[in-house]
Amino acid sequence: MHVCVKTLIAIPVCGDQVSTVCDFARSLLIVTTGGGRVVSRRELPLLEESPLQRAARIGHEGVQVLICGAISRPLAVFIAQRGIGLVPFVSGPVDDVLAAWLGGRLADHRYLLPGSSPAARRRWRGGRGGGGRGGRPGW
Repeated sequence: MHVCVKTLIAIPVCGDQVSTVCDFARSLLIVTTGGGRVVSRRELPLLEESPLQRAARIGHEGVQVLICGAISRPLAVFIAQRGIGLVPFVSGPVDDVLAAWLGGRLADHRYLLPGSSPAARRRWRGGRGGGGRGGRPGW
């Protein structure tokens, strides 16, 4: 019997793109993945202003991994304290980023936020995940 492990991913979005700065995003895409594919997705307004409130909201949604662009240190710390894996400094169209995540290719330079470095991603990674499929480190 094959067990399908589901992962709940959150991506702050601006239209069809990963939001440049997580702290100021007004919308969060919540995606459930399993068996190497997207199982469901829904968009959630993100109105909380303080880093603590945003982290609490994301944690309340049951998110396991947050894929985002730039993120402030306070928000990153609050996210990590909730056991949420953090994949920062990601840029690009949301559907491309999701496909890269599922294929274990999110570490590719084409998804790196301009002005960031792969070393910066490694310094910020925390919680339960990394850049690979199903929460496995990918860099």
